[in-house]
Amino acid sequence: MKAYVFPGQGSQFVGMGKELYESSDLAKNLFEKANEILGFNITDIMFNGSEEDLKQTKVTQPAIFYIR
Repeated sequence: MKAYVFPGQGSQFVGMGKELYESSDLAKNLFEKANEILGFNITDIMFNGSEEDLKQTKVTQPAIFYIR
């Protein structure tokens, strides 16, 4: 039996995913695709935004899903 557990809101933090973005071309391409799909630059918010920016549900939910 397999189970997938995703953390909820509150597990996000500024800078999450940045090391992966910088070290992997595949990850960078996927992050850029996420920016396109979402219609805003989620990577900028994740890497450089404020804690308040990250608390917005429209940012938090896809950021947590994507990075996990």
